[in-house]
Amino acid sequence: MDELEPKIRPLVEALNKTGLLRTFSSCEGHFDPGEQTIVDRNRAEIRFVPADNVSANDVEKLLASVLTQFKTRHGLLPVHLTAYKLYTPIDEDSTEETFVLELRPFNRFDPPDRKRSDTDRAIEQTTKLVTLYSRLQ
Repeated sequence: MDELEPKIRPLVEALNKTGLLRTFSSCEGHFDPGEQTIVDRNRAEIRFVPADNVSANDVEKLLASVLTQFKTRHGLLPVHLTAYKLYTPIDEDSTEETFVLELRPFNRFDPPDRKRSDTDRAIEQTTKLVTLYSRLQ
């Protein structure tokens, strides 16, 4: 976990502590024009799979709770919190399924420092919701 970027680390750690999933990739978001590459980096994200002996349904319950609470507790924020399952073809017969939790600034034209601060606040709020979910389970 030493390779984790510092701004996304608390959320990655909170997700892993649930025991429901195993993260394998994360990005805290990079908003300055000089940090852009051919890949869109104007978002923070965490990619993960269910932990051993945990169903995808259990992971989906966690995500549904966090997404619902994020909207109802915090109203309209300048960051979209979304989750989805990414299907990646491995070969002709198999596909890998990966969960993605993404935090994307609402207005892509906001200045980089505004997008950074909005995303940092959303990461903090999401971390609290994941921790609360764990405590209630």
